[in-house]
Amino acid sequence: MDFLIKIYERISVFLKRFKALSSDLYREAFIKIYFLSAISINLLLWISAYLMHRNISQEISILHYNVDFGIDLIGNKNYFFIIPLLSLFFILLNKIILLILLKKDHFKFLAYFLLGFLLLINIFLALSLFSLYLINF
Repeated sequence: MDFLIKIYERISVFLKRFKALSSDLYREAFIKIYFLSAISINLLLWISAYLMHRNISQEISILHYNVDFGIDLIGNKNYFFIIPLLSLFFILLNKIILLILLKKDHFKFLAYFLLGFLLLINIFLALSLFSLYLINF
């Protein structure tokens, strides 16, 4: 029983530290704006992937089209959800990296750099989902 109490205590201490670091992270206004825009793009990716999944009539869909060779990847229509999952993974990864780098000297530069690339990745993921829409419909 003592083992479970120790695990619970460590989890609660970790969550308290995580909450304190997150509140320190979001004190900067530009970080709030970047994360809000990344999360809104991610939400649009989820909505569009769901609508594509719902409106496609067959179970098999085209997942990749190459100009030279034509269709080179066919799969289940559930694979549309990989793109929003990838976006969510990058958002969480950037938040973890920023929490680790929070107390560094050049935090603002690193935050602008990481969050700028996060937005760029999300924009490219949105373009890839849009190209899947164009290919399948």
